[in-house]
Amino acid sequence: MHINTLIKRNLWNKSQLKMDEFAQVHIEFNNKAKNIFFSLYEKFAGSIKQLDRRKDDNVFQQQLGKYLQTLKNQLENLALELLDKNKSTKNISELNKKLADEINTYLGEFRQKSRSL
Repeated sequence: MHINTLIKRNLWNKSQLKMDEFAQVHIEFNNKAKNIFFSLYEKFAGSIKQLDRRKDDNVFQQQLGKYLQTLKNQLENLALELLDKNKSTKNISELNKKLADEINTYLGEFRQKSRSL
């Protein structure tokens, strides 16, 4: 077999392994993050159920801030746990950035859903 073919195949295998590791961590993060997200959202919705948004907007905003911070903390802890568990993964900083982006997406989604209440 030609040496260039071997090199290309080896590089492809390494990049495939990296993508598989990333995909695995990403899937695990999202599965757990969705549970955290919906659990906190239900609690948030219950906590503001009795509020009149026009009269009590400041209370609504305080509750929203409290739940957003809790969501952020729990998702960051989850990400740190997964990063620690996968610290031997090459390009761990790339994985860290990907999880940080996911956390911001979940926070944005929480804000967006809260507007419909």
